[in-house]
Amino acid sequence: MIEEMDLTNCWSLCQNLVQMANKDDDDEVHADLFSRLLSSQLFKFRIKFPVPRSEVPKWFSCQMDFKGHRRFEFWIETLANFRMENTGLAVCVAVDPNMQYEFTGFEVCIHINEVRVSDVNAWIASEESNHVWLYYVPFLEMRQRVGFTCRVVIYQGKYSKCSIKSCGVHLVMPPNEDVCMKLIRAENLTSKYPSDDEVDQVSFPFVRISSFQR
Repeated sequence: MIEEMDLTNCWSLCQNLVQMANKDDDDEVHADLFSRLLSSQLFKFRIKFPVPRSEVPKWFSCQMDFKGHRRFEFWIETLANFRMENTGLAVCVAVDPNMQYEFTGFEVCIHINEVRVSDVNAWIASEESNHVWLYYVPFLEMRQRVGFTCRVVIYQGKYSKCSIKSCGVHLVMPPNEDVCMKLIRAENLTSKYPSDDEVDQVSFPFVRISSFQR
């Protein structure tokens, strides 16, 4: 099973993505293609690839631009019809295409019911500033029963002087399935590091902001 792909400087892929972006096709079609690819993965999967304008793909259901702070957070809640099989969470990070420094590093932490279940560190070099980084984790690898809340923290390293341009999260599931999760909060309001001994006081449920879209 493939666990990591590095498509750095794969410009033929970038050109194909430009052509796709210029077409009038619904973003849902592109989401379905990626969902078929990712939902077939049984384990964690990382990929780095070039995209037009260095941005999170439009089909990502929740996206957030940099607003001056190093820490991005997304809170997600499962619905009654949630199923574990062939379902996972995709996280995407895009950096400033005009970055002047050697690289920017960041950390992605995923919490289930406020227990950290996944933690990965990554970086994007200056020559890859027109690339995005995508990370996929199947829910079966994180939790064995339904009915939970999920919090995703994306933290830019304090020694990385160039900024994350934007980031996003997306529920990956087989095409034609009903939406089974909802976003309840998203913010970029602090630069506090998500340390291991951090005790988070989170009250659920929050006011619903929007639902995931396929």
